[in-house]
Order: sequence, then C-alpha cells, then structure tokens
Amino acid sequence: MNSMLQQFYSVPTLRYCLLAAFDRQPDNIAEHEGQDVDDNVLHQLMDMYGFLLLSDRQYYDPTPFCFSFKQFDGQPTNVREQKDAQEFLNLGFDRLEMLLKDTSQKYLLKNVFGGQTCSMLRCKNCGNLR
Repeated sequence: MNSMLQQFYSVPTLRYCLLAAFDRQPDNIAEHEGQDVDDNVLHQLMDMYGFLLLSDRQYYDPTPFCFSFKQFDGQPTNVREQKDAQEFLNLGFDRLEMLLKDTSQKYLLKNVFGGQTCSMLRCKNCGNLR
C-alpha cells in the first residue's frame, strides 16, 4: 500500500487534480484509537498529499488513511498483513473512481492512466497492414 501511494504521489497531474477535487461530501467522523478520523478515503488521500506537498516534514502517519480504506468485508486495512499490490491497485482505483464520479475530476484516472490498444496485422507475403 505504501509503495503504491508513493507512486501515485510522484505523478504530479494525479496529485494536483486530486487536491483540486471537491466532492461535496460532509466529513464522516468516526472514532479510531481514541481520535476522531474522517472515514472518507478521498478526504484522507487529499490530507496526506496536501501534507506531503506543503509540509517541511518528509514523512506522514498514514494511520487515518488505513482506517478509512476498508477491505471488501468493510473492515479497516490491517497494516500488519501483507497484501498483493495488484489487489490494492484495483480496489484503490475502483474506490477513487466511485468517489470522484460526482466531482470535476470524474475522468482523472482515465485521463492519467488510461490508454488505447491498437492491433495491426502484417501479411507475411506482401507486407500489407490491416
């Protein structure tokens, strides 16, 4: 999870567009380990990237993000358990697309990470392309 979040942060377009997103969702405050935490993944990601961008510190405590990033069963992420990066990427992109769909950044992931596939066939005999 940590390495994927760092990779996302290193993409300036993604970082700045996420920070510019306004989702109109109220804070969903929940209690975690004696602290009030906003239980919205988009808000936590924006807090994390904003902190890293504007702070002089070189680290960020991702505990609130891990609490808000729920697994398929609705439980907070267990940071002591190793997960597959591809699984986190798929789940993270699904969540971000859902959270960004009612914002001005609804096509952000498609514009930054999307692409098109083009197939060409070349005839071995004459070299024509199709």
